[in-house]
Amino acid sequence: MNSHGPKSITDDVPGFRVGFSADFCREDGSQAYPDIGLSVFDSTPEVVWSFLTEYRPEYTASELAGFDVLISLKPRVTAESLDGVTRLCAIGRCGVGYDNVDLHACTERGIAVYITPGGVIRPVAESILLMVLALSHRLLEKDSMVRKDRWEESKLRLGREPRDRVVGTIGLGNIAQEVVRLLKILNVRKFMAFDPYASRQISSELGVELVTLDELLEQSDYVLVNCPLTTETRGLLGAPQFARMKNDAVLINTARGPIVDESAMIEALKYGTIAGAALDVFEREPLPADSPLISMENVILTSHSIAWTEELFRDMGRIDCEGALAIYRGEAPKHVVNPEVLSSPHFIEKLERMKSNFASQEGK
Repeated sequence: MNSHGPKSITDDVPGFRVGFSADFCREDGSQAYPDIGLSVFDSTPEVVWSFLTEYRPEYTASELAGFDVLISLKPRVTAESLDGVTRLCAIGRCGVGYDNVDLHACTERGIAVYITPGGVIRPVAESILLMVLALSHRLLEKDSMVRKDRWEESKLRLGREPRDRVVGTIGLGNIAQEVVRLLKILNVRKFMAFDPYASRQISSELGVELVTLDELLEQSDYVLVNCPLTTETRGLLGAPQFARMKNDAVLINTARGPIVDESAMIEALKYGTIAGAALDVFEREPLPADSPLISMENVILTSHSIAWTEELFRDMGRIDCEGALAIYRGEAPKHVVNPEVLSSPHFIEKLERMKSNFASQEGK
């Protein structure tokens, strides 16, 4: 296995270096997840990887200065993080969200940002299916009542199956498409989607009706949030949107918290405007201890990790590490989310240097 490398490095350290954010490790420095794809590097001893030694919510320039590729979980990458950082060529995000990365700043500095869609589609889709069924059968309510010696009372809490009901997804990307495929086994009556960018061919093949947001909210029994957080989607669901929903409908959000106005959602849940919610993401994370959501029986709460499985980290890690190896060979990685960087002179210059170094290694 390639060494973890020195604890701090600088721009002038030779070799090809890959850094992993500190949140891949526990507080004692041990690796938190059993497999993050590091075996991809085993046959390439010229690639040296290391974990950053201290977790910060936002990277500092001194942390990033000595790496060619950064593989990152939660910390933010800002313009200040990249101030004076000239060596960094790419940032691999674990996941499909990149709202914690300043794409403009990365592009300006010739840094490609790539994501790992193939690693998250199935785990997230399965998690949404789990939440649909848990809400439908009032799983947590019944569990809580049994633990409180309310056995007979729990039998009166009847669920409502997804069978013959309407599922609406806000966003029809890869994850939403997989959710539809999984939910079909439950004999859902109709699938609807609001997505201005969705392919009509894909929606037709899946049997999903493309509708306006208002139509989706008014007709759906299950509203699934499956869109990225952008300037267009921030605060997309607020009080006017909850007022359009059925009072026996439920909301499931595994995408990003700020897509939903949390205060408006809490009011809708409190006064029965909607029946329930399953939430993996929040406006503030961790969820504050005084959040009204914590005491609500009709809400399922998870820690932005409902989809975190051994397979998820293995597959995301492999995709990110393969992207790092592409850079090492002087090639652009797959799934770049700031594609304009690929024609940037700064990025091209870095890739040419990588290609030259790789050729010299191969010629030895």
